[in-house]
Amino acid sequence: MKRISFLICIILLIPFFSLFARDNVVFYQMGDRDPGLWDGLKKYFADKGYGVIVYKSANSIEQQIQNANKINKEKAGIFLAVELVPSEKEGIFVAMPQTRKGKGNILEIDEVSGVHGADSEELALSIAAPFNVKIKRASLFAFLGIDMPGVFLKIDCPKDKAREMFSKVDKGLQKYLNRGEKNENERKSE
Repeated sequence: MKRISFLICIILLIPFFSLFARDNVVFYQMGDRDPGLWDGLKKYFADKGYGVIVYKSANSIEQQIQNANKINKEKAGIFLAVELVPSEKEGIFVAMPQTRKGKGNILEIDEVSGVHGADSEELALSIAAPFNVKIKRASLFAFLGIDMPGVFLKIDCPKDKAREMFSKVDKGLQKYLNRGEKNENERKSE
């Protein structure tokens, strides 16, 4: 009887675990890795309630495939390839992967991220909006084999202004994550 009760509890809780996967973010460390900025980024987003998962960028195709396999197994809803650059000025560059769309059930490795093209564009636009910048499209090695919506961010900022930059990124993430909820609430009230 205890086993049956336990199994029923597990089955009832499974939907809640998958709901929170959308709030898990994979941060892919690009470029030089300034420990102070990266510690600040991890702490900021963890304090905001995100599940923060960090991977270091790959230097070879083999390493990228290994990273992609690990990342795709994570319970995450967003992939952010981020380069944090300590500088005098504040600025951000937002790019989404320019990928081929695959045909058929079996995709080539460079077609996998193309499945999420529309979501990646919406994510890029949401993050770019608080900064008033346009998004770019680029072929990005970091997205090779990644099976989730994602964007590349190059964030330039003085270390003392990093939290402000992270706050704007968070505002864009929240806009992306909460998209459609307004429409659902409006339909329920009709």
